[in-house]
Amino acid sequence: MPAVKLDELENAAMMVEDGNGEAKALVSRASGMIHLLNDEYMDEEAPLPSDVEAQGEYVPVPAASALGIGDALVFRFTGSHLPGDEARVRELFREQDDEGFFRLLEERGAAERWRSFREQETRTALSRWCQEHGLELAS
Repeated sequence: MPAVKLDELENAAMMVEDGNGEAKALVSRASGMIHLLNDEYMDEEAPLPSDVEAQGEYVPVPAASALGIGDALVFRFTGSHLPGDEARVRELFREQDDEGFFRLLEERGAAERWRSFREQETRTALSRWCQEHGLELAS
């Protein structure tokens, strides 16, 4: 079973999320290599394979939100670990203020809980996706 690197798969899902429909990522069923595709950026290390259209050879990576990671993960954490701060966190993300979110975590003494929650939930979601597609998740 081909192995897909955890951090590369997470980055690909985030790129698809941020690409507004313009970015795609494909995982090779044969090698586990991730191919990043969009109009502005082509991965030099993993160029577009010539047989990309071959049915079943590549699995499209979904957007982070479809996997339940990214912003959705932040809001799940906030609901369970920072119950009085949901509105503030939503406002910070609406303003794209990541630093403000991390300051809030520090203020609440929740930074380490966030890191642990994020790592575990991301690994679980990506592992489940890999299993569904006959791939193995590697660290």
